[in-house]
Amino acid sequence: MDITFIKRLITTSIGRKAVMAVSGLLLGGFMLVHLAENLLLFRGEAAYNGWVELLLSNPVTPLLEIGLLFIFLAHIVTGVWVRVEDFMNAPRGYEARKWQGGRTIGSATMLYTAAAILAYLAYHLLTFRFVDHSMGFYQMVTGAFRAPLFVAIYIAGSTALALHLSHGMQSAFQTLGVNHPKYTPFIKIGGMLVAVSMIGFALISVYYLMNIDLKTAEAGYQVVVIR
Repeated sequence: MDITFIKRLITTSIGRKAVMAVSGLLLGGFMLVHLAENLLLFRGEAAYNGWVELLLSNPVTPLLEIGLLFIFLAHIVTGVWVRVEDFMNAPRGYEARKWQGGRTIGSATMLYTAAAILAYLAYHLLTFRFVDHSMGFYQMVTGAFRAPLFVAIYIAGSTALALHLSHGMQSAFQTLGVNHPKYTPFIKIGGMLVAVSMIGFALISVYYLMNIDLKTAEAGYQVVVIR
């Protein structure tokens, strides 16, 4: 890859916005894949554990995780950079006028939902990734979903993600120049469908929470809090 091209991506405002857009679209695609993985819970313990064990035993998985981390960091760094630049260059009172001009909830809360997603991701990793998996992956996940505290946090994280993507997906395509009257309606609809699908994470957790007894709920709560 041309070093001049890479330099342009980093040193120009347009380049940074392009990196933010592409990385955002890739992360949105990853979340759809992750949602599909969570739906395997309904296939039962053997199917879910089998899929997770297949991923963990695949030598390519660590490389994919490193790539995902790089994409995530690129999105955060460029997102903060672009936000600061926009704030510094905007005329006084511009943000208020933009809201009055018809900003959506998704666009107005991008910074806040980004912070919420980052906090939730840290909690998610501490709950599922950096813990003892001896009980089995299916039992670990469904046990967490049977804990009211975790489900409440999960719903909040899923809602923040949906709001973030409701604006982010459309904005990413616009940044990349895909802004034609012929395609824009489909992009908007597709972006909203992706955003709404993120609520699926919350619905899965609610499903398991609603199908428990008190003893199971207490066990699930221990998985989240003690571990």
